[in-house]
Amino acid sequence: MTTLTATVVRILHWATSEPAPGGADPPPPTTPAGTASGGADPVVLLERLARVTAARLHLSDPPLGDPGPAGPEPLLIAAALALRDDPERALQAAGAVAGTGTVRDLLARHALVARALATAPLDPGLRTGLLRASPLTALFDRPPPGTEERCGQLFDRLVDHAEGRRTAVAALAAPPPSPEAARHRAALLRRFRFTPGERTVVYEVYETALLRHRDRYREHTDDVRRLVRDSPARLLDDDERGRWARATLDWWEPLAVLARRHPEELRSRALLRDYRTGVALHRFYGRVREFEGLREVLDR
Repeated sequence: MTTLTATVVRILHWATSEPAPGGADPPPPTTPAGTASGGADPVVLLERLARVTAARLHLSDPPLGDPGPAGPEPLLIAAALALRDDPERALQAAGAVAGTGTVRDLLARHALVARALATAPLDPGLRTGLLRASPLTALFDRPPPGTEERCGQLFDRLVDHAEGRRTAVAALAAPPPSPEAARHRAALLRRFRFTPGERTVVYEVYETALLRHRDRYREHTDDVRRLVRDSPARLLDDDERGRWARATLDWWEPLAVLARRHPEELRSRALLRDYRTGVALHRFYGRVREFEGLREVLDR
């Protein structure tokens, strides 16, 4: 077994295993050829990884009704992770991954990429390449430029399936890892505003967010409220606090729009609570942006 193959096998075992406490569990380092790898059939390990990931996301077998097997693309992602100390070669491996695949294939890619992004410092270019290679991870995190439509189509596919919908709602309701992820999720939810059925998806995301992750969202929203109280103009600053404040307000936007246009629907959602502060702050943010735009015109 070559050094790369041995490392790929260990990475597949790593992605299948339960994460270490605290999340400090990066992919295994490069393995010398001949090192015991705990099971050397990558194809078998790949199918097991897909099934384990489906179970973690509460998807039945076959996931979303797709019986197709995982293809070779997740092995290329595992190879990219094995080569991560050589970003150029790693990016070549990730760049060879096709954009589409069976559901099991997408699940195996997600298992590898999502865990690597959460646990390992990666070259920025390689990070983007891995997100391009894993549409499901990009959907739940943030899509690289040019892949937004593909992520939107995958989201549509998920919400059209009862189990896929629960998985997508839970993932998008989790606290975003970055301001960019928060804005991406808001953009996804803005698409679901035309029919009562579409709007229900939006309400479910906010209900789940405010029930399961209330403290985290309240922390972000309270920080925005303090910023508005002390210096509203700082909402437009480009420092980390300003970017998180704007992203938090953008995250509230889809619900703020529905609260204005369909207040009777929100009143009927008994589980949707603690949203009024976020909605009110978003409306204030709109007035701040209008004022700044007017000031720029007057200053010319």
